[in-house]
Amino acid sequence: MVGVEQRSGRRTQAVQTYAGHSVHAAPGVHEYAVELARAALPDGGRVLEVGAGCGALAVRLREAGFDVVPTDLDPPHDWIHRLDLDDPQWTDQTRGPFDMVVCVETLEHVENPRQVLRSIRSLLRPGDKLLVSTPNVTHPHSRLKMFLRGAPFIFGPRHYHEPGHITILPDWMLTEHVRLAGFGDIQVTRGGDTFYTGLTRAAYRVEMALLALLGLRRRAQHGEGICTFVTAVAV
Repeated sequence: MVGVEQRSGRRTQAVQTYAGHSVHAAPGVHEYAVELARAALPDGGRVLEVGAGCGALAVRLREAGFDVVPTDLDPPHDWIHRLDLDDPQWTDQTRGPFDMVVCVETLEHVENPRQVLRSIRSLLRPGDKLLVSTPNVTHPHSRLKMFLRGAPFIFGPRHYHEPGHITILPDWMLTEHVRLAGFGDIQVTRGGDTFYTGLTRAAYRVEMALLALLGLRRRAQHGEGICTFVTAVAV
């Protein structure tokens, strides 16, 4: 019997909006991404955003003074350019030059993150910047999920097809991919919060307290650290 292929890659469910655009990322992720972009380019610059979703982060980056070219696999607006990271067809608008490429909560959706990072590096000049993020699978909550059910937080059968989380990237693997793609001065930080509210949020806090007693403490520079952020410089 031949199985029916399911479609992967639908967007993460939106839990909030910003300036009229749905936010398809964990709370606090976009805010921290803008903070890191400002630190990397304090005078602003031209930014290529890959995996723009519904455009909320692009709007935030523009408000922060950046000249943003947003792209997405399935653009919901005509001002977002179409780009398939697994088979990129660069255009005059997306080829650059850029001072930074921002790839927030996107690499977990692609089939070959190493190739994606190499493609991104090909757009940049030495000294240009990279900002990427992906779910933090070393977070204590994620490690407990892995122990109990064999998949980290927001990964597994339920998340494979929707929203299409197909690639798990622990910190060490992501940083090695970035280094081998041609980047240096690699910095790893953690930011963003869970989606939990109400009783689930209360249970999560109890869980985190118990895990801390066991020595599994979260390490975060922003929020709860549910996502891993990597900044790097093209060499």
